[in-house]
Amino acid sequence: MSIYLYSLMCYGLTAAISFLVVGMIVLINKVMSRKSSKSEA
Repeated sequence: MSIYLYSLMCYGLTAAISFLVVGMIVLINKVMSRKSSKSEA
């Protein structure tokens, strides 16, 4: 395996994980805001 292929794979994996984490945070934020707005209003 070449160093370029390895670095590209690691970069792609890092990007995929970060997008996944951001997506999870957005989902949790939506669920939490929905619950809190129901209990407050």
